[in-house]
Amino acid sequence: MILKRKTKTLTTKDNGRSSDAVSPNFVYGCLGGCMESYCYVGRYNNDKVYINENTEDILESIHSWAEQKQWPRVPTQTDDKYYVIEIGCSTDVPLHLKHYDWQKVFDFFNEYYRVKSTFATKYPSMMVRKLKDYELEPEKHRIRVSLMPQVYSDILEPNTELIESRISAIPFLQESFEVHVNFSPIVYHEGWLEEYEKLFKMISHLEFKSECIFLTYNDVQYKRNSDIVNELCWKPTIQEYKNSNYADNNIRYKWNLKNDMISEFKNLYSKYFNLSTIRYIF
Repeated sequence: MILKRKTKTLTTKDNGRSSDAVSPNFVYGCLGGCMESYCYVGRYNNDKVYINENTEDILESIHSWAEQKQWPRVPTQTDDKYYVIEIGCSTDVPLHLKHYDWQKVFDFFNEYYRVKSTFATKYPSMMVRKLKDYELEPEKHRIRVSLMPQVYSDILEPNTELIESRISAIPFLQESFEVHVNFSPIVYHEGWLEEYEKLFKMISHLEFKSECIFLTYNDVQYKRNSDIVNELCWKPTIQEYKNSNYADNNIRYKWNLKNDMISEFKNLYSKYFNLSTIRYIF
């Protein structure tokens, strides 16, 4: 169901890794193929997409947040110059282009000197096909293309763009956006490093920065998902519960094992890319 409304949740919230803050939802919900897999959005809203029509109120929330921050900003791993605002936390923006007046949102970031937008997508080719319809200041917008080995994507992201297609879209996106790669979720499974090496070879010709996020899962997902999904994601002997600012009762790889996984991933990554291109990894 696609429902139009005016959101009453109008707080721009501080964030700390992929962005400086998360905006109120322009769109809440997603029609993407990973909604009944690992995607956290489906934990709370798996059958509706809300189109929040009070765009001006949402943009004013972002403006008020940014006006309270030090300027010029102190450079961080998030960005050297601008405060970065996540605008697609609970949706996939390119997948829902036709459902929203995104140019109005993009214009705000084009014109407001303190901020840049960011969002992740599993449908970058849909953005490429519509680039001619939008006016974008490239340094004011960051798109993060989500990548994982195709063998895992087939299971965790059914009916999303093929990984090869996502990779092919990156050079075209770089004409209008700052493009980063979102390695998320990084899945630990038998033969995982071999699968990620195949992926790294596919993108070794590209220049990008990346963010690397190991899998987070939870009981709700385990109970609703198929055995083949849980075979990849539910490994209680090597996972532990950990609460965060965003959700309780999440299951993550045990911290000591995860440190080893991170080291192995970085060692492999360094064969193809400079480690300095990893913005963060956890």
